Amino acid sequence: PGMRTSRTPAPRACFGRSVYLEMSNVPLVVKLSVAATESVLMAAGVRDVLIPGTPLPLPGDDKLMLLWSSAMKRKQRIAAPVPPPQAFLAAMLGAFVLLSAAAKLAATFSHFEGTFLRRNLFLVFGCADLAIAALMHHHSAVVLEFTGAGLDNFVLLLMIEGVAFLLDAIFRPRKAKSA
Repeated sequence: PGMRTSRTPAPRACFGRSVYLEMSNVPLVVKLSVAATESVLMAAGVRDVLIPGTPLPLPGDDKLMLLWSSAMKRKQRIAAPVPPPQAFLAAMLGAFVLLSAAAKLAATFSHFEGTFLRRNLFLVFGCADLAIAALMHHHSAVVLEFTGAGLDNFVLLLMIEGVAFLLDAIFRPRKAKSA
């Protein structure tokens, strides 16, 4: 105890506490496949949140965007502007794709020790909850007009959960488990 060896990482300050910084021991093939896959999915998620219906420079993506909105012109399906209700659905789908990708990246490239991996996932989940609540609030007028139902209850629930995740991740003291 207290004795550092070549296998013991140097302590690093984190949130005012000393922790051991050691990255995950995930195999390289998994890291490479997760990095490649989640990079593409994050690009698609950002697109769906910010500019739904806009194809990415990926094979066939222009045809997939016809799912959000399309019209027939001379017996051929062409892209059309995405109406607000579909833009809301695209934004929600994009937000959940981003959440999934961020969680996979955190689990793959974050701290190997469960206590700090959980903290990192709580940060991801808290930020995602607040971002999804903001998206729902942004689109609430369209949803209310189209359906007659509001999103305020969902926004409130996600905000409460997001703040709880972030407060726990940032302020709860954590100690690395002994090996």
